[in-house]
Amino acid sequence: MKNPIILLTLAVLPLSALAADVTGTWKSEFDSQIGNQKYTFTFKQDGTNLTGKASSEISDQKREADLKEGKVDGEAISFVEMLNFQGNDIRITYTGKLTTGDNEIKFTREVGEFAKEEIVAKRELAAAATVEANITGEWQAQFDTQRGLQKYTFTFKQDGTSVTGKANVGMEDQKREAELKNGKVEGDVVSFAEPLNIQGNYINITYTGKLSAKGDEINFKRQVGDFGSSEATAKRTAAAKPATTNPESVGARGPRGGRGNQPIVLGPDDKPAFPKAPEGFDKARDGIAHGTIETVEYDSTTVGNKRKTLVYLPPGYSADTKYPVLYLLHGIGGDEEEWHKQGHPEIILDNLIADKKTLPMIVILPNGRAQANDRAEGNIMAAAPAFAVFEQDLLTDLIPFIQSKYSTQTNRENRALAGLSMGGGQSLNFGLAHLDTFAWIGGFSCAPNTKMPEELVPDPAKANEMLKLLWISGGDKDGLINIGQRTHLYLKEKKVKHIWNVDSGGHDFAVWKNNLYQFAQLIFR
Repeated sequence: MKNPIILLTLAVLPLSALAADVTGTWKSEFDSQIGNQKYTFTFKQDGTNLTGKASSEISDQKREADLKEGKVDGEAISFVEMLNFQGNDIRITYTGKLTTGDNEIKFTREVGEFAKEEIVAKRELAAAATVEANITGEWQAQFDTQRGLQKYTFTFKQDGTSVTGKANVGMEDQKREAELKNGKVEGDVVSFAEPLNIQGNYINITYTGKLSAKGDEINFKRQVGDFGSSEATAKRTAAAKPATTNPESVGARGPRGGRGNQPIVLGPDDKPAFPKAPEGFDKARDGIAHGTIETVEYDSTTVGNKRKTLVYLPPGYSADTKYPVLYLLHGIGGDEEEWHKQGHPEIILDNLIADKKTLPMIVILPNGRAQANDRAEGNIMAAAPAFAVFEQDLLTDLIPFIQSKYSTQTNRENRALAGLSMGGGQSLNFGLAHLDTFAWIGGFSCAPNTKMPEELVPDPAKANEMLKLLWISGGDKDGLINIGQRTHLYLKEKKVKHIWNVDSGGHDFAVWKNNLYQFAQLIFR
């Protein structure tokens, strides 16, 4: 008599009580505070227990981790991925829900206390193999970069979906050659990396391109770390007939835009707030007074050693005058020299001060990577948690040092915080959390480390009362523009006064210099 009762009991249980089977391969791609990450999860389910692996890829860095504490409870799925960072184990927790159809899981992913993002993992279904294009041969392209016009000759050799080869580059009278890394062809998508040695540090130049239907052109996006991007078309130079391609794969993917491979969708508010800076605004001029820029060291109790910062002193700096101070932050691939070498704020400020378009001010160019080795070397993405630690270093170490060494105003009304990319996220995160310290805040092309708008401005009335200026900006060809868009739309809904400026351009210094030119004219007024 027991068996019928058991069967009857099972029959009346709700279907949701029976655990779904997620065994198989699932893929996810998302923007995190350390950049765009691609994940492949391999799940093996036994009842409600879940085991498996997480294979992740960011830029040219790859890692694999065994999943811990995996559990499937009805449609709820959870597990932990362990991340070793500088000898410390950080828990990445995933809590998800299986969607109707059992082919998607919507996860909340939390990296310790550093970051949280919402991601979607999709089940990889069995599919017929596609015939890949063959790009073996010589291709030529010209990229208009921040350093000038660069002429490329690529020599590709394809074996299946793998690509090897060389890049020969000419710029003015300079030439270089590099072996291509991580080359891959997937359908009509071509990708690889070119390592570039700058002052002993290797930076990856990543290329992502789409092969034309005829197989004779590749439209490439070229991304130089966090420094800048450009686009160009590479064309075959030899009359080699490409291998047959799958007509279903060529052109099947919709266009994607900008850094982070995010689609760019512009709204009616996404336009310039001011005219573009005039020609020559960032060029040194004769016949005007010039400020000075120097490197100094300060004791960081936060990190436990001495740290470097650059300091711009305006023309005619005098200890008898009290100056307002702008703290200007760099991106994830830079350091205290990034703005100085590529953005030249000292030139922009000299010209603005000479034209009486801004007040004389001190500008601090710190290193936003608060850790013992704060150089931009090795796996620069692994230093992302140190950018969060910089909040304490800035408030407890750097600002007091600057006020003790230089003749500065010390009230919030005479202190500004702004930055680009990762530094833009820092500026919003730190500045809006400390309105008693900063009255003027600017985020240029903010990166995914930027907190959600509800966290940035939980009290709109207080923000309106205390803020002198909140500036948010991005480029109309920047795949990270969605970070600024979401912040702008929230602020607009909550009626928080701010400026939303969308320039023509990508994630690069052409946009950031223009924003500094505009921002500097508004602060301390």
